[in-house]
Amino acid sequence: MNRRELLLVGWAGPAIMLAPIVVSVRVLFDAGARSGRGLVANDCAKFLHHQEVARREFAASGIHFQVEYISGAYLRTQGYSEIPDQFLALGRINVFVSDTLRLDVDSQRTGGASVGPWPSRPGVSGNRFYKTFFGLREAGGNTLGHEYAHHFARDTTESPSTTGNLWADFRNDYWLWRQRRGAVIEGFRVCADLPWAKAGKRA
Repeated sequence: MNRRELLLVGWAGPAIMLAPIVVSVRVLFDAGARSGRGLVANDCAKFLHHQEVARREFAASGIHFQVEYISGAYLRTQGYSEIPDQFLALGRINVFVSDTLRLDVDSQRTGGASVGPWPSRPGVSGNRFYKTFFGLREAGGNTLGHEYAHHFARDTTESPSTTGNLWADFRNDYWLWRQRRGAVIEGFRVCADLPWAKAGKRA
């Protein structure tokens, strides 16, 4: 399938006919945000709004969320930003929410970044977890959905080139645009066999 054909993948009929896919998400609220004061109630409410938008939009493709919320998380910043393993869970998309993201995580200031597992290699420790970093200050209305799309389309299961990243951004934004208009995006449903996704019961 070439890129043009891949872009056109999507419409599969009304979402009511789809077998649901349930995605498990762990949301980690940054206790170190706002110069160590932590996120305030308004920050958490903003994130909940972003999550609700994502919930409504991905429901069109038969993708549903099971979300747990964890407070007290923080970033370890000794040379680079990392979430301590004690806050992370296997079998979840771990979403770290802060007021703003450090440049080593979000160099383009988009308000979001996502990664998946990778093996250890010389000079670089491995990662076992699926993670999204979300900065409330820079994030736009579609940022969280865009980051989930990278996981759902399996972009975070491999290490693409810069060109590959740009292509994935363009493709996912187009698919999200179609999904907001009622299209079922089969390209997002390919996540069904990943560790944080499971089949639900048909409605």
